[in-house]
Amino acid sequence: MSVSVAWNKQCRRETQNKLHTGVSFRKWGRGAICALAFGALANAVMPTAHAVELKAQAATLYDFSNKSLIFSKNSRVLLAPANLTKLMTAATVQQAIHTGEITPQTTFTVSEHAWRTGGAPARVTTMFARLKSKIPVADLMNGLIVQSANDAAIVLAEGISGSEENFAKRMNEFGKSIGMKNSNFINPTGFPDDKHKSTLEDLLLLANYVIEHEPELHSMFSIDRYTWNKITQRNKNPLIREIEGLDGFGAGFSEREGFAAIGTLDDNGKRYVAVIAASPTTQDRIKDMKTLLLPSLAGLKLAKLYQPGDQVSDAAVYGGQKQTVSLMTSDAVATLINPNDKDGYKLRVVYNGPIAAPIPKGTEVGELQVLSKNDVIYRATLVTGEDVAIGDLRDRAWDALGEFFYQLF
Repeated sequence: MSVSVAWNKQCRRETQNKLHTGVSFRKWGRGAICALAFGALANAVMPTAHAVELKAQAATLYDFSNKSLIFSKNSRVLLAPANLTKLMTAATVQQAIHTGEITPQTTFTVSEHAWRTGGAPARVTTMFARLKSKIPVADLMNGLIVQSANDAAIVLAEGISGSEENFAKRMNEFGKSIGMKNSNFINPTGFPDDKHKSTLEDLLLLANYVIEHEPELHSMFSIDRYTWNKITQRNKNPLIREIEGLDGFGAGFSEREGFAAIGTLDDNGKRYVAVIAASPTTQDRIKDMKTLLLPSLAGLKLAKLYQPGDQVSDAAVYGGQKQTVSLMTSDAVATLINPNDKDGYKLRVVYNGPIAAPIPKGTEVGELQVLSKNDVIYRATLVTGEDVAIGDLRDRAWDALGEFFYQLF
């Protein structure tokens, strides 16, 4: 199989084949991919094949047991989280409990704003909380999680922070504290607001946080039904009844971007987490989540590409004691593929190069991409594998001269 590579005079290449999980997957090794010049893309390609078939425009799948990202499509695109916001609301309330600000027995009063905006008069999902009634936090949390109650979300926000706006600031602070870099929450309900945004990457991080650090909260998302004000409602997450074994988290919808979901389950001792957005219909959402969480049913297979610390390629160095630096994976790399199209995926390394010395070991300098149908279905961070010190005057002069002639031609 041929490799299409854009070359400069410093590049050389080697290739290698490996078998993983019974699936033949071409992997291009060190030096096969090189930067053209400052800011250039570097890539090694294989013939195009069919991607994992999803109707959702954005999707990600994570192997929680092995701490490995398996599938990623448009996971960094800003989207409206809609009802998925309530996972962040619940996690933020838990933090207030952990710090001792409130307890599950603390009671909050249902304000007129909460009742009119998120209660029965608003005709949205609600726990039917009575105006001016006092409700314990424990019951509000059940309403928020099981009944997807907007009145519960607002009552909790007002009770803890005085207003939705102040509580949203708290949500954003908590998000940043756990590594969510691109989210901005405006309210605790997920009601439409142009500034209320998140990414699948951030929502996945939040879901993983809850699974790892908040097992009690996680378990609440699989409660089948809850009764408040003499009204019993089944769990409002439609995926709970459609995907066997699903034990969290929720589904959402926005007029602009369609249907979304976060889901997790344990499959034969391995826990997986999936997040999707911009699925056209409710049925598409269910099918997409099944494809990701139960890939064998869709005829897909997990291909293991690299172990943590494997060298993927090397990058050109400018002004260093070495001409190249190795590019390594910081985490395990595995992705879903269609075995019938196993020879048709692309691997691409992207970095800005040459990389100026000095270069500390472990510096994030680029990413490995897996493509199908020219869509990026997976991204993995690449880090430098060793230190590269600044070269002597002659090294730097030769590199500068090389760059000068490269720019000319």
